[in-house]
Amino acid sequence: MGLKDFFGGFSAEAREQKQFDKMVGKLVSRNYQSEDRMFVIEALARMDTPEATAALFRRFDMTSDKKREDVAEKEMLSDLLAAKGIAILPHVQVHNDRSPNITLPLRTLMRVAGDGDVMTELIRILEKEQARLAAFKPEKKLRVLELMQDYPEDERLTASILPGVADFDADVRFETIRLLGQYGDDSAREPLLNRLCDPEEDSRRVTDAIVQALHSRAWKVTDRKDELPELGDAWRIGPKGTVIVAD
Repeated sequence: MGLKDFFGGFSAEAREQKQFDKMVGKLVSRNYQSEDRMFVIEALARMDTPEATAALFRRFDMTSDKKREDVAEKEMLSDLLAAKGIAILPHVQVHNDRSPNITLPLRTLMRVAGDGDVMTELIRILEKEQARLAAFKPEKKLRVLELMQDYPEDERLTASILPGVADFDADVRFETIRLLGQYGDDSAREPLLNRLCDPEEDSRRVTDAIVQALHSRAWKVTDRKDELPELGDAWRIGPKGTVIVAD
C-alpha cells in the first residue's frame, strides 16, 4: 500500500463523505431531538445534489416517538422537496420501489407533477406489486388504490386495476371492486361476473361489493343468470337484465 492509499482516508472527499453519512444517520435516528433532524433536513435540501435529495426520502420511512414532531418534520420535508419541482420524480420512483411508505412521497409528487404523470407513477407501482409472485403484503396496493380515487377520469384506470379483482388478498379485491363500481368502464363487467360466479371466492364482503358494483354501473347480468349465486334478499334481477334493489 502506497502513502497515497494510506492517507486517502484523510482526504477532503473522505471527510465530506463521513460528514454526509453522519448527517443521514441523524436524519433517521430517534435518538436525536426533532430540532436536530429538522436542521439536517434543511442542510440536505440546500445541498441540492442527487445524493442529498435521495437521502431526504429516507425520513419518510422513520416514525419518531412524538406524533406532533413527526408530522411537523415530514411536512417540512415535503415542502422542501416540492420546492425542487418535477426533478424529484426519479427519487420518488426509487423510493417507491424500495419502501412500503409511499403515501407522503406521492402526495408530494402531486404538488409538482401533472395528473397524468402522477397516474403513470401509480400504475407503475401497482404493476410491479401485481407482478411480485411472492408478495403477500398488500399495503402498497391498497395505498395505490386509495390514491387512484383522485383520478377517476383517467382512461387507464379500469385496465390498470382489473387484476386486483382476482388478487390473493380479500381487502385488495374489495377495494378494487369498490373502485370499479364507482368509475369502472364496461370492460370490468365480465371480470366482475367471473369473480362473482367463482366458487373459490369465499369472502361475502367481496361478493356483496361485486353485486353493488354491478348495480351501480347498471351492467346487464342476464347472460350469466344461470351461473349467478344467490344475490341475497336486498337484490334481484330487474326487467332490463340489471341488478336492482329488491322491492
